[in-house]
Amino acid sequence: MPGRGPSEGARGDGSLPARGRLHQLDGLRAAAALVVVVFHFLSAFAPRFAVGEGVTPSLSDGTAFGALFNGPFSVSVFFVLSGFVVSNSAAGRREPVYLMAPLRYLRLALPATASVCLAWILLSAIPDAARELDRLAPSPWLQWVHQGLIPSAAAALSDGLVGTFRTGGSLFNNVLWTMRIELLGSFLLYAVYAWTQGLIRVAILVAVGIAAAAMHRFHYDGFILGALLREAWIRGQLGAVAPVGSFCLGLFLGSHATLVAMGPDWLGRVMPGEGLEPIGAALIVYGCLCSPRLGRAFASPAMRFLGRISFSLYLVHVPILCTLTAATVVALWPLGNFGLAGVFAAFLALSLLVATLFTYLVDEPVLGVLSSLRRAATPMLRRPRIA
Repeated sequence: MPGRGPSEGARGDGSLPARGRLHQLDGLRAAAALVVVVFHFLSAFAPRFAVGEGVTPSLSDGTAFGALFNGPFSVSVFFVLSGFVVSNSAAGRREPVYLMAPLRYLRLALPATASVCLAWILLSAIPDAARELDRLAPSPWLQWVHQGLIPSAAAALSDGLVGTFRTGGSLFNNVLWTMRIELLGSFLLYAVYAWTQGLIRVAILVAVGIAAAAMHRFHYDGFILGALLREAWIRGQLGAVAPVGSFCLGLFLGSHATLVAMGPDWLGRVMPGEGLEPIGAALIVYGCLCSPRLGRAFASPAMRFLGRISFSLYLVHVPILCTLTAATVVALWPLGNFGLAGVFAAFLALSLLVATLFTYLVDEPVLGVLSSLRRAATPMLRRPRIA
């Protein structure tokens, strides 16, 4: 998901320095993106394996392995990471909210629009693949994509720049449902960090988190938990209390083998299963922050590179899946398990290649342009810094 990994150490302004990135969080973002890719492939071609997508329970439901196939849970991990990164950025910036907010919008909207343009090109060339696949192997997930008569290029541009944020979804690229949540969660943290400090800030974050849970807006709790992790981290208060155990507990809560699923009916009404996902995601981020063993595993060179392209991978894989990959499966139908595994390997390789190109050609240039805009505007619009 969007945002760069935070970095280690504390500065006097309460933010973290540019050097010494927390590379393990980049690697964790990569792992979460890969889970989303696997989840969507299973949702399209083998929904019985995808958590929550099949008519019958997934084969991974009721086991701790469910978290490894649970795309929505990985999105909760993205939101916690975004809360950590955005709160750190907000604490270290002197720009006013009315500058940071449009820059954040552009940081999300420009890559999202580029991914919609890619989807439009692919859907225009292969407009019926998902519909043909759904006829051969019905899957509810395949309904969330334009088929047949594809809207115009102008409609695609409008969808990426405006429609995705207005409606909270896109039939060009269905992963963009997270963009509005990312934007509003970021705005929320910018406001809290612009106008509060110290313990008052922490108290307001806790109050907002409780209110979001009470309204069943659990995705925003991910942002709040990420910000609270950051507050504890920069103050040296994030004690390493069983970080590996916390990580494992987070995986457990991210599966469908949750305490709610095994508990009485009233517990499920008070705390739905999705309400535990931000908590599980926060425990996973905590484990990566505090466990040297987990930190080394997620900070390997391969994971760091995948973390670099993870936002692009998130944006480009569904357009490829619903066109080129779906058309391949339809052409080769019927496929056995080994054939489907081969298609997945080819799909993943192509998605990684396109994500790498997207990172170099779209995502990182966007970051460079926004950084230049920020540097140009900051001298004129500085606000007093609140540590």
